[in-house]
Amino acid sequence: MTQQLSDDFIGQRTRRIQNTEALKKLGINPYPSQSRKDFPNKKIVDEFENFQGKEVTLAGRMMAKREHGKILFGVLQDQSGTIQFAIRQNELEENLEQSFLGWEHITFLDIGDYIQIAGTIDTSSQGEITLFVKHIILLAKTLRPLPHSFDDKEMIFRKRYLDLTINPKRMDVFMRKAHFWEANRAFMKQHGFMEVETPVLELVTGGADARPFITHHHDLDQDFYLRISTELYQKRLIGGGFEKIFTIGPNFRNEGLSDEHLQEYYQIEWYWAYADYRDNMKMLVDMFRYIAKEVYGKTTFTTRGHTFDLTDEWKEVDYVNIIKERFGVDIFNDSDEHMLEVLKKEGVDLPGTINRNRLIDNLWKLIRKTIPGPAFLVNEPAFMSPLAKTKERDPRLTERFHIVIAGSELGNGYSEINDPQYQLEQFLAQQRMRDEGDDEAQMLDIDYVEMLEYGMPPTSGYAHSERLFWFLEDVSAREGTLFPQLRRVVDPLTKEIYKDLVSPSSQTMKRRPTPPAEKNNFDQSKLPTREQAQELLEKHVGDDYQRKHAVMVARAMEACAKHFGEDPELWYITGLLHDLDYFKHPDEHPNESLKWFAEWEYPQVLIDAISAHAHGSGRTDTPPRTRIDFALIACDELCGLLYAYSLMRPEGFKDMKAKSAMKKFKDKAFAAKIDREEIRSGVEGLGIELKDHIKRLIDIFQE
Repeated sequence: MTQQLSDDFIGQRTRRIQNTEALKKLGINPYPSQSRKDFPNKKIVDEFENFQGKEVTLAGRMMAKREHGKILFGVLQDQSGTIQFAIRQNELEENLEQSFLGWEHITFLDIGDYIQIAGTIDTSSQGEITLFVKHIILLAKTLRPLPHSFDDKEMIFRKRYLDLTINPKRMDVFMRKAHFWEANRAFMKQHGFMEVETPVLELVTGGADARPFITHHHDLDQDFYLRISTELYQKRLIGGGFEKIFTIGPNFRNEGLSDEHLQEYYQIEWYWAYADYRDNMKMLVDMFRYIAKEVYGKTTFTTRGHTFDLTDEWKEVDYVNIIKERFGVDIFNDSDEHMLEVLKKEGVDLPGTINRNRLIDNLWKLIRKTIPGPAFLVNEPAFMSPLAKTKERDPRLTERFHIVIAGSELGNGYSEINDPQYQLEQFLAQQRMRDEGDDEAQMLDIDYVEMLEYGMPPTSGYAHSERLFWFLEDVSAREGTLFPQLRRVVDPLTKEIYKDLVSPSSQTMKRRPTPPAEKNNFDQSKLPTREQAQELLEKHVGDDYQRKHAVMVARAMEACAKHFGEDPELWYITGLLHDLDYFKHPDEHPNESLKWFAEWEYPQVLIDAISAHAHGSGRTDTPPRTRIDFALIACDELCGLLYAYSLMRPEGFKDMKAKSAMKKFKDKAFAAKIDREEIRSGVEGLGIELKDHIKRLIDIFQE
């Protein structure tokens, strides 16, 4: 008796496996090594007059098939596009020894299979260009059915191979990206630059203000950093005698994700001996126009709400003057307290470590977002530019520039410091900032100072990353990257199929231990009691639901703290107070409460966590870094979703199952305002499974 298979995913997969076995019994190898492909599909379609009546062999993925009596029509897709094919029963030649399938074997082929078809090019009765098939060979059997549509953003990033198959026009973006880098490389070579390679693993990393990734070299038994820039090694090569050099390759910065930033990205960087920053600025105007015309055939773009034309005159924006004009702030003489007060009036709050550089940079960012560009930012202060040469007429300023387009900085260059003593002073100032807690300040590279003591000629350097491409395309960082970094998540159906082989421990690298700041490095006496926190909640929050939500998040955070072996009191209080200002100050949330917490001298770890939970919305500039940060993000919105689901059920949370809650999570029409992506980012940061996290919260709410 034949087993009846369901039409769900598992049933379809089982049916495809059975088809594969049937082909094997016929002596057909479902995954042969050899194949043939005479032309791309698009060439046949575009040059039909040259191919009509001729025999060709094409190959690709079968995206459709429909049988009409003794004729079958299908669609063959390759990288270039699609073409229709037709198989007539009386014209198809079977020869199993040569792997030519017969008419009765076509039933074993499924949509998505890779096939090779040979026959004559002509038009169908409807006038459509068609390959009339004489021979058909299976090249690769697919076991999983293709989805009918594929537009969920997270799934696109996780399964780009399906995205490109279902949405082949998306390939165009990445073909342009390849052309973008080709144009960068071609321009450099046209101007006499030579491409070089520099280490990715560095004992001391530098060249930018960024937190590096750390890895361990087992043979040398020493930690190394993944490079954040190629600057210091390229300048060593300039010191060795090269004069015009560049690199194109990946850099790594262990910072927060955003629409404009990824931790791993490609960058072009170059160094030019016997040139200064003005020489680079002049060349860059030509370069940007060249790239735009080569890749897009135009120079006018609209992105991030700004329209700009690269053929316009590139204006210069004076860093010092524009801050003084806009805010009345003298960045050299005004106090940090005054600048902080100005930022507060502008609605900017700066939780965490505050220093003069950060204050000034945030003043500039308020101005920058209003500038469409193209423009050069010039006259940046020396204390914010540790590798840039100062101006002879005013040593407070540097020979540095940034390219500003569509409200963002898309390139950075300067005349390089080649005075070893001055460079050492700058490194030491940066090292002091690192010692005071600024982990983005640059490291002291004494070997680089040694190189400078042997001499380096006047040099100018510059770099821009693939952010320039994202802006020209008007896409986000992840949309413009084939495989953006995400926390590893195994597909639920894959888990079901390979349940004995897949487990979190087998699929995920062990996380580095979370820094113990949450448990040990804060003053417990500064933390309010639960009673005091509850009084604050009742004083500042007048909405019953918001109070209930705060308590739910607090209980969820407490449960997570116990699971991870963290401080339950700290996590509970953080959850209870995370929306303290929302009722009275929804537009400023959470910045008003962050001011209160600072005035009340609450632990910095609590302040940072509450600030970080709003980072995804752009209301703060504190990316999540520690376990408590990710936990608050993972719990906040999810508590709202679970509460909404409980209201639908006659008995609330009683007997609620994680599996059914997961279905509600996946149903975007349910509680549509809940930010599922934010929940996932928190869960990924914790290194746990979403289903397990949902179950843990349900268990707490059922108590």
